[in-house]
Amino acid sequence: MMRRECQSIPGRYLHLVCWLLLGGLLAGCEAPLDLSLVEREIKKPIYRFDQLKAAASNHRRIIAVGDYGTVLTSLDKGETWQRTQLPTQSSLVAVASCEDGSFAAIDTVRKVWISDAQGSDWRADQLETMESPMAISCDPRGRFWIAASFSTLIHSDETQGNWQEISQQEDMQFTSIQWLDGEHAVVTGEFGSLYFTGDGGESWERGNDIPNEFYPMAAWFSTLDEGWVAGLSGTILHTRDRGETWQRQASVSSAPIYNLIPQGERLYATGDNGTLLQLDGDSWQRVPETPRLFSYLITAIPQGEERLLVMGGSGTISQIATTPKGGVR
Repeated sequence: MMRRECQSIPGRYLHLVCWLLLGGLLAGCEAPLDLSLVEREIKKPIYRFDQLKAAASNHRRIIAVGDYGTVLTSLDKGETWQRTQLPTQSSLVAVASCEDGSFAAIDTVRKVWISDAQGSDWRADQLETMESPMAISCDPRGRFWIAASFSTLIHSDETQGNWQEISQQEDMQFTSIQWLDGEHAVVTGEFGSLYFTGDGGESWERGNDIPNEFYPMAAWFSTLDEGWVAGLSGTILHTRDRGETWQRQASVSSAPIYNLIPQGERLYATGDNGTLLQLDGDSWQRVPETPRLFSYLITAIPQGEERLLVMGGSGTISQIATTPKGGVR
């Protein structure tokens, strides 16, 4: 009987079914099979096994993406959510929004999923590349830019189609790309690589490498001169001279850092084991209101000047109160 019931459950929910059935099996093999709990769980917009990977906001909607083509959408600053399952079993690893409100997400099988400002009617563009996409951003002209392996950048035109590929022909992954204005952007990558453009992406110049072949999991620049990079050992480095020199900042955590998020004049870091840090002067301190988590925090969306909406593993989406200490200087 159990086998026949399980065969009727969609594949992506099978591990949820097995987890929920375990309690019943332990209670006694003769207990009748009751799938009502499974059905109630599936109707929820957020599942406890959701592994969220990225989020973006267009100031009206928040989009969070994760494994199995999961897209979560909120219109009320994260109070309630709607769930969309894109027709893919792959992971969505990054998402970005343009000034016109449109969204684009990238997955692990080299597809770009593009939506309008409503966060619906997603279309898929297959990238004609052998490289693995790592991060995505949008420039002020409305072009999406993807950072990928083999020192590759892939970008659309203003119609958000007609993808073109640029490579520096070096065997290293680009891990982040950030546009500061219509002409200037910063790219970070493997082996401490650091690239700049001053002509809207027509050409890219390599700056000084970050020392010790530092692998930046996250990067954020307030200007072309001042920026931060963070890595797997919890190390956070700071530069004031466009990467000519770097200083390590003190931190209360050694957990891997996955993202750096500005909120007004303040800067936050999210990471493994529920890590949420705030820059206070030249050191990083824990945010007191952070819930205790065994899973990771992958990113955060600022909610005004006093709250962050943090997201991560095990379906974690939580509002965190922030304090005005420290700041980006």
